[in-house]
Amino acid sequence: MNESKLEDIAFKLNCYETPTGTTFATEVSEDGDTVAVTCSNNPEFPIVLAKTDTQILSVCPLFTLDDVEQSNHAELNKVLLQLSPVVPLSSFGYQGDSIILYGAMAVSTLFENIAHELEVQANNTLDVLESLTEFLK
Repeated sequence: MNESKLEDIAFKLNCYETPTGTTFATEVSEDGDTVAVTCSNNPEFPIVLAKTDTQILSVCPLFTLDDVEQSNHAELNKVLLQLSPVVPLSSFGYQGDSIILYGAMAVSTLFENIAHELEVQANNTLDVLESLTEFLK
């Protein structure tokens, strides 16, 4: 996969099914800098791929801080830090006022591993949101 363009990854994902049956639908941005990936195991939360010279980044916005009572922000941060080590292949972060689940892979990652990591991240999104329902309005 080294030096592959995001468009190449998107094309391969559109034609691929994981061993567990997950399929993908992709949409390349007009400028080709990002790809929105919808996984059949979690179609409500697309994952956005971006590529640097060394990494493929995968970002899934979960919710905004407006979705959480102001008085619960500190507790939410604590819970996110506690959850982070037990969420495989994903980490939490802030992007603007959004809480995101993200991952990073080397550009040399095999295509099958990229698909697997996207499948896992889509599952993680559902698990994380279920764990955080008490914080969401």
